[in-house]
Amino acid sequence: MKKQQFEDRVYKVVTLGEGRVGKTSIITRFFHNSFSEQTQETSDGYCKEKTMQTKKGPIDLAIWDTAGQEKYHSLAPLYYRNSDAAIIVYDTTVKETLQKGRQWIQELKQFAENDNMLMVIVGNKCDMHIHKDVEQSQIDELCNTYNAKHFEVSAKSGKGISEVFNYLADELMFVIKQKNKRSNLQQSTKKQSSQGGCC
Repeated sequence: MKKQQFEDRVYKVVTLGEGRVGKTSIITRFFHNSFSEQTQETSDGYCKEKTMQTKKGPIDLAIWDTAGQEKYHSLAPLYYRNSDAAIIVYDTTVKETLQKGRQWIQELKQFAENDNMLMVIVGNKCDMHIHKDVEQSQIDELCNTYNAKHFEVSAKSGKGISEVFNYLADELMFVIKQKNKRSNLQQSTKKQSSQGGCC
């Protein structure tokens, strides 16, 4: 299928959050359907690309992993720029990681240079539900403030991972189609104007 205007590029999705919340594990589960308890901390950003199939056609996503540790924090803004979507990850068993989510979002908005960025908030380690340490009211407040959709996932079991990325692909494709419609309308209007008024 030939891609339409606005589709012929890779859409950038950046992941962010505190260290050890599972950003790398989520990406590994998505791309390789695997999980390791021995995942090393991310010291630098890296990117993996994948073509997602949606009901309205294919879309290419570049998923960026970023380091959450404070010692690498100064590098994070370098990966935010020109992002089309963001995944803010927190650990469902450590409430402070959700509270820090607000700081990550504010920093993202400062450096991303995209006022219309699609955003999702993802609680990892939902398989450890008996140790859950976050209140639903806190989640709802953060999502409502930043117009973000919430998912609970488990990189360990794979639960909910595909739903996050399918949602991002579908929503970004919707934006593409809306841009196409506006572009076609503008071109049609210009064409009619150049041909003169109607009778």
